[in-house]
Amino acid sequence: MARGIMKFAKILSALSFFLLLMGTVAWSSASDESEKYLDPSQFNEAVIGPGESIVVNISSTSFLGQREYLAMRIVEDSDPLPEVRLTLGPDECRSDDPSIIHIDRQLNPDSPKFRVVRVFLPNETGDYTLYNDAESGDLWLVDDFRSQTRIFQENPISIVVMIGGCCIGGPVGLVALCLAIIGWRQNEAQESILVRPKDPLMTTSDLYREYQKSQAEVESRQTTPDPFLGANGADYSDVADDVNPPADENWENWDNG
Repeated sequence: MARGIMKFAKILSALSFFLLLMGTVAWSSASDESEKYLDPSQFNEAVIGPGESIVVNISSTSFLGQREYLAMRIVEDSDPLPEVRLTLGPDECRSDDPSIIHIDRQLNPDSPKFRVVRVFLPNETGDYTLYNDAESGDLWLVDDFRSQTRIFQENPISIVVMIGGCCIGGPVGLVALCLAIIGWRQNEAQESILVRPKDPLMTTSDLYREYQKSQAEVESRQTTPDPFLGANGADYSDVADDVNPPADENWENWDNG
C-alpha cells in the first residue's frame, strides 16, 4: 500500500513540475510583448498635468463584472497623495482606497515607479471629467481590464498555457506532497510492526554442520564394542549364566545334599 502511494506521489510531482515549467516558459515568452500594456506611460486612458481636467469616456461593466479604473502617480521622494476627482455631471464617481492587490509598477530599474492612489468604480457608462487637484505631478488613469484584454489578444496560447500551468501545477504539487507524507508514514508503520522470528533462521552452512554432526553420532554408535564381548571377540554371556545358575536349580541341588 505504501509503495503504491509513493509511486503515485512521484508521478504527480513530475506532472506538477512539468506544468509549472511550462507556465514559466509561456510567461517569459509573452512578457516581452505585454510590457507596453503594463506600462501606464504607454497604455492609459488619459494623462493630465497638475491643476488640469479632461473628459474621458468610461464604461461601468465588463463580462467579468464591475470595472475598475486606477488613478496612478509616480513615486518620488515621498508617497504621493490622491488629490484626484472623477465626476459625471454634478455627481462624483464612487471610489475606494487601493488594496493589497494594487501593487506598484516598475518594468525595469531605470523606469519610473507608478503607484495606485485611487480606485474608481463607475456605476454607469458615460463621459466623465477627471480632475488633477495636485499642485505638481502628472496623473495617469489606467483601465486594467482593457490592458489585460489586449495582452490576451496578443498572446492567447501563451496566456492559456501560463494560467493552466500555474493554476493546475500548484494544486497537483500540494496533492503530491500530501501523498508523499502519507506514504512515508505508512512505510514507517509497516517497518515497526515486522514480526521477527524468535530463533534465528538456519543457513545452509548450519544445516550442513548439523547433518555432519548427526552422521558422526551414528557412526560412533556403530563402532562402540559390545560390553559382553572380550578383547578377542569372545562372548562371555554363557559363562555368566554358568556361574550364576537359576535360583530354582541351586535350591534343589542343595536340598539333595
